[in-house]
Amino acid sequence: MVDIIRRLPTYIRLVWALLRDGRVPAQQKLILVGIGAYVVLPIDLIPDFVPILGQLDDIAVVLLGLDLFIRSAPPDIVEEHLAKISQDKDQLRRDIATAERLLGDRLGDVRDTVDKFRTHGRKAGRKRGST
Repeated sequence: MVDIIRRLPTYIRLVWALLRDGRVPAQQKLILVGIGAYVVLPIDLIPDFVPILGQLDDIAVVLLGLDLFIRSAPPDIVEEHLAKISQDKDQLRRDIATAERLLGDRLGDVRDTVDKFRTHGRKAGRKRGST
């Protein structure tokens, strides 16, 4: 987990570059608002007063949110920015897998819920566009 924490600044640089890139749709940038809300609001998967695990869940959710944001961005744009910061996309995937192992099913449940919202949002957008 220490290695993941060390790599967070790199992932933050990638996210910052994607956030500033006008080619990434604004709707996908709202994922970052959700991450910020989770970190700021007192609602947690594992309460912060639980030693170590309380803080690890925050890190895991941030990683999951970053992963979701990056996966939602156009792949060619992500690759372009990854190359600029000399980061391996597979390393992010390994870090996400580590976070998932630490939190078990809870993080998977959060990912499933977020993916359902994203799918529902796309369907609603298509329905509006077809009327």
